[in-house]
Amino acid sequence: MTSSHRTIWVVRHAEREDNINRNWRSLPNASGLTSDNSMLSERGRSQAKECAARFRNANIAHVFASPFDRTIETASIIVAGKNLSVKPEPGLCEALYLCEKPVGFWETKDLKEKYPLVDTDYIPVYSKHTLPKEGCSDDACLSRVRNTLNRLMEKYDGDFLLVSHGAPIGAIHEIWSGNFTYVGQATVSKFVETNGKVRMEFSNDASHLSDKRNLRPW
Repeated sequence: MTSSHRTIWVVRHAEREDNINRNWRSLPNASGLTSDNSMLSERGRSQAKECAARFRNANIAHVFASPFDRTIETASIIVAGKNLSVKPEPGLCEALYLCEKPVGFWETKDLKEKYPLVDTDYIPVYSKHTLPKEGCSDDACLSRVRNTLNRLMEKYDGDFLLVSHGAPIGAIHEIWSGNFTYVGQATVSKFVETNGKVRMEFSNDASHLSDKRNLRPW
């Protein structure tokens, strides 16, 4: 019997502009962004570039990212020059109780205009309009994240890169390792699937970052 094996890399978005600037929505490049949809800070873009260096030689087949600006930008920086597209997946978006109603991420066609690597042909597990109702806790996204992971694993082969947020990544850890775990911004976690079973190899690794201070692991 042939064994199947793949790696799932999980990256939390890099530092957000609203982490450091409460008046971020007055910035010129914040046009059209709602209060739940901050872009990356300059430090965040530098962190994403350091992630890109880490993944330079990684054999990634598919990249899925939450459609929020900070996650799409993080993913786009990581895969630039790798002949990969970024598939915007609302199933990986932030815990909904932390978001506006409706959630503030842009539709795919609009994301494509801002981030050219966005894959407009991708059919997501969820859309902005089919996201389930969730409770007011970080782990309330667990069912949505589990369904998203199951669907992606069933439909796509090869190694994955998932770019998401603190709460959904905590849920990924609970689903695949049994413990809801908060990770820092721009950190890397590695999961390995062998014959349908997933194990965690490591979590919350920041070894690629030149500045490991204040990564906000919550």
